[in-house]
Amino acid sequence: MRGAEVVRVERAVGAVLAADAAGGAVRCRRTEFHGGRLDRPGGRARIFSGPPPAPWRLPLPEPAPLDDHGEAVAALSALRSRFGPGTRLHYTHTSAVRAVAGPDGGRPVPQTRRLWSLTGDLRTPAGRTVPIGRSGRGPGGARLTDPAALDAAGWLLAAVDRARPLGTGGPPAVLAPQAAAVLLHEAAGHFAEGAPDGAPPLGHRLRCRIASDLVSLDDDPLAEGGPAHYDRDDDGILCLGRQRIVIDGVLVRQLHSAASAARAGAMPTANARAASVLQPPLPRMSNLVCRPGTASLDELVENAGYGLLVHRLADGIRFGSAVEADLVLGERIRAGRRTGEYVTGRVRERADVLTRIVELGDRSEFSDNALCGKDRQMLFDVGTCAPAVRLTELRCGS
Repeated sequence: MRGAEVVRVERAVGAVLAADAAGGAVRCRRTEFHGGRLDRPGGRARIFSGPPPAPWRLPLPEPAPLDDHGEAVAALSALRSRFGPGTRLHYTHTSAVRAVAGPDGGRPVPQTRRLWSLTGDLRTPAGRTVPIGRSGRGPGGARLTDPAALDAAGWLLAAVDRARPLGTGGPPAVLAPQAAAVLLHEAAGHFAEGAPDGAPPLGHRLRCRIASDLVSLDDDPLAEGGPAHYDRDDDGILCLGRQRIVIDGVLVRQLHSAASAARAGAMPTANARAASVLQPPLPRMSNLVCRPGTASLDELVENAGYGLLVHRLADGIRFGSAVEADLVLGERIRAGRRTGEYVTGRVRERADVLTRIVELGDRSEFSDNALCGKDRQMLFDVGTCAPAVRLTELRCGS
């Protein structure tokens, strides 16, 4: 390669299936892509379709074929029948091969990926809307009809129908693993990411306390069972395995792309990720993994005494020093026991929410939702593996 030029190429096939609230046949649209992006010094970029221009010939194998559409169509139809009128679902699955050639002159290594996502809304019997978001890697058709997931969704809808508005307050709270994953992702994961192109510089964040001293976090692109799985990132940087980014609640390492690392005077960390080769890669989490504690969920509830058990959060967002999410379902705790009194509302928190963690559950699990739309680049494979957590306070609003 010449100078600091970098070329990225991709071949991909995909499909989008939609089951709307009006009923009727499930619609299917196929997509294909072959093209790339040539980044030149000074921030100049050239987009091309088909094979890259000489001398950046990077032959790519054909992506693996997609799963049988018939299985996904049948699964979406069954979901709509089970959850009734008002159900709106979108299922996507893609199969792609990427490669990147950079200024180091190393031989490009094709990276394969297969991803899926299920998004949309379910309606409760009383007509309430409950968002659904699931995603991951590999074939996803069989996961649409997973009995455990369907039973969990049915229980969630029935509980939401019985829920009352939470109101405003800051009760002690226990977060189930899925809910804890949302806060870890927003409050810790995004804080650890370097700025795109290194501007503005964020090195001052290192050595900041971002969680209680019970919390240690790793970023691991090769974590077993994680939605993300890659040997090289979208800058072509080789992954060297698990990286400790938070030790005893203190940020000790930032996640970098090649560009952000160069500006920060640091080493790249194999965290350059892009939704498409047509977009510049950004510093992004791969799989954020939180080490568990020793308490069972029942013990966390008992130790809380009173407050709130948060079963599910959705649509988490971080902006500035604030972290917010929809509280899809919570349950009141009284005398150290679950009450069956369900509530809904919204979490309206500060970025230091994780410093109020006082106890961790004894089992970490990956959230079933690996969607992340940072800077308008939607990734389906940003994993978060979290235990249940107990906080002294969780600030909520209607």
